[in-house]
Amino acid sequence: MKTGDVVLLPFPFAELTNKKVRPAVVVCETQDKYRDLVVSAISSVVPKKLSKNEILLQTDKHNNLRAVSIIKVDRIFTAKQQDVIVRLGELNQTDLSNFKERFKSLVE
Repeated sequence: MKTGDVVLLPFPFAELTNKKVRPAVVVCETQDKYRDLVVSAISSVVPKKLSKNEILLQTDKHNNLRAVSIIKVDRIFTAKQQDVIVRLGELNQTDLSNFKERFKSLVE
């Protein structure tokens, strides 16, 4: 998996009491022997006003999402590669550049 891949996997709730299958964007693979995936959540619940850490995604032939969605850049977790149900697609070049830029801004 590479940065910008769109995958479907069980994503934990913040309180870690349950999980919900949802799409996510791969940030990176960990560089240890486990090769886990660091991912950011994608949600089809689009607010009227996006926060600075949300990116609007239109459905397209690259990401294969079923509905207009948002990447929640700051909603991050680490998953096992074997938890990935399916690779849906990938971000197009514009969305990938936007995602990388927004992700970097999290630590500035």
